Amino acid sequence: MAADPRARRGASPGVRASRARYVLLLFCLTLASCVNDLDRERRCRLAVRSLAAAPQRAVESELDKVVAFGSYALPDIEQAMHSAPVAKRLRLLRAIERVQAPEAIPFLRFLARWDTDDAVRRTAKQTADQLGRVRSAK
Repeated sequence: MAADPRARRGASPGVRASRARYVLLLFCLTLASCVNDLDRERRCRLAVRSLAAAPQRAVESELDKVVAFGSYALPDIEQAMHSAPVAKRLRLLRAIERVQAPEAIPFLRFLARWDTDDAVRRTAKQTADQLGRVRSAK
């Protein structure tokens, strides 16, 4: 009794084609999510830069854009803080305060201790204390 030739080769051509379509679909979805994440990173960085560079009348709308990214914006905010003048550092601290991300506490403590401006140090300390209370309340 001869065995079925399809049994020796594995799956039938229809099943192999179905698997190939499934693998291709998974690949496309993975690629699309990577591209979307890169776009999110770029948009976040642009939002933080726009907040730092915005004229006074546009600060609130730019602040809302940064806050929409949540804690994802923290690395970009930290990077922008290093080269920003005092007024712009205060704007960026407002963004951290509105994001309410406890992950920012170590950076805020660093600013509270080492920043060159008194207003920035005071605001960073207040924001760190506020976020610490929020974290302990959860």
